[in-house]
Amino acid sequence: MISKEEIKKLAQLARIHLTESEEKNLAEDLQNVLGYIEKLKEVDVSQAPEMTHATEVKNIFRADEPPKEVNEADKILLSGQFPESERGYLKVKGVFNSE
Repeated sequence: MISKEEIKKLAQLARIHLTESEEKNLAEDLQNVLGYIEKLKEVDVSQAPEMTHATEVKNIFRADEPPKEVNEADKILLSGQFPESERGYLKVKGVFNSE
């Protein structure tokens, strides 16, 4: 059984205020949940296959290759038409004042 002190501690951790009736209802609800968990512990799952997902999800991998086409930003950088770049991005002056 969940004690009244434990319910008050949970309410304090959750930063909520509970009335006496709410504390009683929460204690009953938590006891039901914990009782159900204990019931689940009794089930023999030694023959059940392990699973990581409820559905058959598979990751699709592709080769890590550079693009065959050069995009517009790369064309501008390679041609030397843009004054500055940083880490592969076109660098522009700021538009917001720091004032």
